[in-house]
Amino acid sequence: MKKILTLILGMMIVASCDLMPKSSSENSNCNLSELEEMDFETEELNYSFEEGKIEVSIKVDYPTDGNPLLVNAVREFISEELGGTYADNLEEGQQLVDFYGDILQKQLQKSYQEDVEANDGNEENINGFYRHYAINKNYESDHFITYIVESGIYLNGAHGTESHYGLTFRKSDGRRLCNEMMRNLYTEDFYAIIKKGLMEYFSEGSNERVNSDEELKSFIITDDDVNYLPLPRHTPYITKEGFVFTYQPYEISFYAAGMPQFTIRADKMKPFLTQTALNMLDLD
Repeated sequence: MKKILTLILGMMIVASCDLMPKSSSENSNCNLSELEEMDFETEELNYSFEEGKIEVSIKVDYPTDGNPLLVNAVREFISEELGGTYADNLEEGQQLVDFYGDILQKQLQKSYQEDVEANDGNEENINGFYRHYAINKNYESDHFITYIVESGIYLNGAHGTESHYGLTFRKSDGRRLCNEMMRNLYTEDFYAIIKKGLMEYFSEGSNERVNSDEELKSFIITDDDVNYLPLPRHTPYITKEGFVFTYQPYEISFYAAGMPQFTIRADKMKPFLTQTALNMLDLD
């Protein structure tokens, strides 16, 4: 009941901010500041299953207290990342994690049995099956928090597939940073930033620095002109160092290249941010 009343109070504060006349904007900002200043607390929850050649692991930093709007937004995000089908009380974090762990376990067991049957009951040719998830808080500022999602899947193939991306939440109301908070993304200036970031990434993983278009092309698997390379499909996330852009395996380069990633300092991103994002970062 206490949690429910806290959630209702948080919603009332935001609603009152929206209804205040512009002359009361100072008071409105004060209320939003109070929501931002509420301590965001989490607990580490785990699920682990290992039997034979099947493994499932889930580790999450699950919100337990803080601004109810932010807490609820992060809880929903965690549920969505794990499958989005949990329909019970989001306050029951361990119950949620166990729910998704059991689903993944059953899915892998089914896939395992299908492969065994396809091999006439011979299990020696079965390498294994696993699903791993880690959803952890990575960074917190006065105005936002960032979560990182790392996952891995292996279904008895040539190799597994890993994934790494993040999501940034506004602390006052839990709104997620999205591409709509950025602007001028399809300009030569921003395309140049993407190109420079990828050149630096591939230089770190090679014996020689990548300086030319031809050298960069040797790492790119898309048909796009290297001067007009697409953004990663996942929205960038924010850390202390700035905006982190991450491409997933095979998204723009070969599997062996890993997950191409580069960081743009927040001040360098200013020309490409809406006022909403600038406020979120407290940038003038």
